[in-house]
Amino acid sequence: MILHSGARSRRLGLPPMGSGDRLAKALGRSLDDSWHWFRSIAPAGVETIDAVVVGPGGTWTLTLAGDRGRFARRNGHWYRWNRSTESWVPWDATPITAARLAGRRLSLVLERAGLPASVDPILLPPSQMEVEVAPRDPIGLTVEHDPDRIAGLVSAEERLSPPQVDRIVALLDPRQPLPRLVQATRGG
Repeated sequence: MILHSGARSRRLGLPPMGSGDRLAKALGRSLDDSWHWFRSIAPAGVETIDAVVVGPGGTWTLTLAGDRGRFARRNGHWYRWNRSTESWVPWDATPITAARLAGRRLSLVLERAGLPASVDPILLPPSQMEVEVAPRDPIGLTVEHDPDRIAGLVSAEERLSPPQVDRIVALLDPRQPLPRLVQATRGG
């Protein structure tokens, strides 16, 4: 996986990364150099997105946030388990909303640039956060703790061609030279 941070990109592990990008290091063990990692970016002046992964499997935003405890979505509303009363109480699902909006903001940037605008948001909560969602009540994002499962999820199917990946990378990090310059074609 190719890291895009600071003024230049570098291959994973050369030079060694700081401890702040443990997720990138974990994903880099499973994803090859056709994948790109962006940390704390604000494309086209939108609010900063924690991380973006782009590769043949698509474009994914990762939001590193959350609260400790148990949370559930029932009948279209969010609840938090209150241990002192042993009951569910209403909860303002700020981390869920932030993750969904990060994906939507990037989708709008890609759409305005004429690129494939499908962006899948992932919430990477702390290990002490448990989120329960009924299969019939989708929330518009994936909540996942395990970086290995995230790597499997993002690489499950090919949705972008190499030229599409290159154009998205060029938009997100315009300082990078394009390895494969091709004429833009319809759907390509």
